[in-house]
Amino acid sequence: MYQKYKNGEISAIQSFVIILSVIVGSGILGLSRVVAEVSQQDAWISVLLNGIFISLIMIIIVYTISKFPQYNFLQYTCCLLSKPLGYLISISYSIYAFLVTAIVIRFLTEMVYTWLLPHTPMYITNFMILITVVYMTRGGLTTLARFAEVLVFLLIPFALLIFIALPEASIINLRPIGGSGISNILKGVFPSFFSFAGYEVILIYYPYISDKQRPVMKYSVVAILSITVLYTATVMSQIALYGPQEIAYVLYPSINYLTAVDFPVVERTEIFFTIFWIFTVLATIGIQYLAGCIVLQNIFTIKQTRFFTYIFAPIIYLLSLYPQNTSEVVDFGNLVGNFNIFFGFVLPLILFFMYFIRGRKNVNEKHS
Repeated sequence: MYQKYKNGEISAIQSFVIILSVIVGSGILGLSRVVAEVSQQDAWISVLLNGIFISLIMIIIVYTISKFPQYNFLQYTCCLLSKPLGYLISISYSIYAFLVTAIVIRFLTEMVYTWLLPHTPMYITNFMILITVVYMTRGGLTTLARFAEVLVFLLIPFALLIFIALPEASIINLRPIGGSGISNILKGVFPSFFSFAGYEVILIYYPYISDKQRPVMKYSVVAILSITVLYTATVMSQIALYGPQEIAYVLYPSINYLTAVDFPVVERTEIFFTIFWIFTVLATIGIQYLAGCIVLQNIFTIKQTRFFTYIFAPIIYLLSLYPQNTSEVVDFGNLVGNFNIFFGFVLPLILFFMYFIRGRKNVNEKHS
């Protein structure tokens, strides 16, 4: 069984905050564009359906791992899927978490270069972001959770910024509702799925929740539904402003959306958004990076994750510099995002069914 204070511990409320923080990152920037390319004016319906679907997946995840409250990710996957598969999946998850960390760091670097520091070399910005992430994660899970608690309040400006350009928007751009067809609406669920990526970290962090008697499942589902409301409102407002055809040519609708209205005092509203967004993405990166380090710690039984946060930092740095341009960053991100289908959807279903096939018997034997 895991040692309770090896990595620190978090509360049920902090697990709620972690889910919020890890999802609201780079996915929100181009969400409207990628979904509208498929679902047209009904993109917001696709996002809403996807949020409901992921809420159901979250229920399955928390239900399954709650049956193994004293087991870490490696241990309960070994218990349900056999030891070789458990180790293989754990190593694969670490690789996945590090790849996500690298691509999101590069994504953040691209944004800082475009909107804030166009004359600063990318490798310098990359390095500064990585140092910040290592500093965030070196103290363990408790420190990172407290950092996420502070940053979660930045979601309030995100929500308020949705209303900035509404006077210039037209509800006609959202009509006819359902006009793109049921098949296109359902196809739009797939690209919106990746914008919710990150909720699977609950697979790693659940064992370290100190007050599991609290309704962790309820908090987790509420976190997903809260983000669903935020994403749905964001997509609706941006399509209402640009229209389903024009938005396909806007690379970052969430930022360009803020330039639609001029303010007498604040000249560039998008700069404020970018600053808030940077801190939010830092939380996303830290949560993913620490999750990969914790899994490796479980495998190699090292006392602290600090060892892995230091040793893998150079590898993350080189991976983040691998894409040569923005187009390659997007392609690399889409490739890594495909792995989320396995860890965020396929694996939870496999664990769920295996619990009923063989897990109940194993749990009862352990308790006896």
